[in-house]
Amino acid sequence: MENNKVITENDYPIAKLWIFKTPIIIVLINVVALFFGRYYPVLVLAFPVYLIANPLIRNNFHYSLEEKLLTIRQGVISKKQINLPYGVIQNVFLKQDLFERIFGLATLRIENASQAGGARNIRTQQEQENVGASGNKVNIPGLKKQDAEELKELILKKIKENPIEDSQ
Repeated sequence: MENNKVITENDYPIAKLWIFKTPIIIVLINVVALFFGRYYPVLVLAFPVYLIANPLIRNNFHYSLEEKLLTIRQGVISKKQINLPYGVIQNVFLKQDLFERIFGLATLRIENASQAGGARNIRTQQEQENVGASGNKVNIPGLKKQDAEELKELILKKIKENPIEDSQ
């Protein structure tokens, strides 16, 4: 693979199945709840919301591995672009919840050295698991596990090639 080739979500796409993850979980929770004589109408109301929101979120999330930067563009209503130099990336790892393990998917998590995710910006676990950049974390969910592993290796290689320059 060429060293200067820009890698994008077209090369390592988010699986369409990811879009349906939350609606599938909502249906399963309600089926199990009905089995025990319970019913959660809030979950039924949330079902169509996620069927609309997840495709919008996915269609408005783009990433690219460029020569010196990891670029994230995201946002349905409020658009933002994050340019992350490889030298500030501290952690790159894969996460798999039960749903992802069953369907052979994984989430690639990239954490940088900024203080944006520190104590002054405490977020709940659920907020940290969403697609895109939040605080000092970037999540790329719904990747095929093999694609996630390859993307991780590409980012680690870029980190070694582009160390942070000492400003002194």
